[in-house]
Amino acid sequence: MALIGLPVLMIFLGTNVLLAAVAPTELAYDITRETALIYAGFAATLSGMAWYVIQKRTLRIWVSRFVLPGGTYDPDRATHTVAVVVALFMIVYTGASFVLLGGLDGIADAISQSQPGLLEISATAFRFVAVAFIGVGALLHRDINATLDRLGLTVPTWREFIVGLGMGLLAFGLMIVGSIIWTLLSSPEAISSVNETSMELVSAYGDTLLMALLFAFLSGFSEELLFRGAIQPVFGLIPTSIFFGLMHVQYWFTPAILIIVVVGLLFGWLRMRYSTTSAITAHLVYNFLPFLLISVLNTTS
Repeated sequence: MALIGLPVLMIFLGTNVLLAAVAPTELAYDITRETALIYAGFAATLSGMAWYVIQKRTLRIWVSRFVLPGGTYDPDRATHTVAVVVALFMIVYTGASFVLLGGLDGIADAISQSQPGLLEISATAFRFVAVAFIGVGALLHRDINATLDRLGLTVPTWREFIVGLGMGLLAFGLMIVGSIIWTLLSSPEAISSVNETSMELVSAYGDTLLMALLFAFLSGFSEELLFRGAIQPVFGLIPTSIFFGLMHVQYWFTPAILIIVVVGLLFGWLRMRYSTTSAITAHLVYNFLPFLLISVLNTTS
């Protein structure tokens, strides 16, 4: 079964990080052996879970109990099993990227040096959109109208637009409050690392407000289409929101990841109550507000 290859790749990623820690490499950041061992154990654990999901129906039944109510996960449906294994693999792959890049400092440097432009932003968004469409069977067992309906893409009403706008403002407000609380409770070093990464993102994508708006739309549209449009109807609100948080690698090992999970819950509620389009509106607002505020502050200073 070809799907077995993904648990094997997870072990390979863990081994690769271990080798990077003990052997001379050209990596910009040294990886401690303790960090490598923790990651390798993490990768091996998720690899074992993926293997058991493939081989053991009892574990797939447990997964179905975890996602219900709110999801349509079927332990006997092959596509849903593939989705679970791919999700576990993506968490391991994201973790490998985080460790090999050198954590938050390495991510900030990588963004600063690469200065991703429109092509890179569009390519990332396209991958998310492609996975979402393929994952729901677009043009295979669903025509285009059925696909759009399954993904929750609709022409928004004024009510949906306003609710999405308001939820985006609420999510941004919660992020600000959470950041203030974290600032009061955490060490300056931890806060500095996250702030540096965030500022590099703003610098990379915020040369102009038009560029920032384009980034906010492409990232918001593609992420919501995948997480809320394709994944949430199968796996439910809470598991999808946790997965959404884990895919934001720059916030691993910080309280900020809890804020991202809560934001995911808010966007997921919009998907359940209204549509994915409404969640996209909220995500766009949430992404764009930091750029807008910094632009206003720079103008007035």
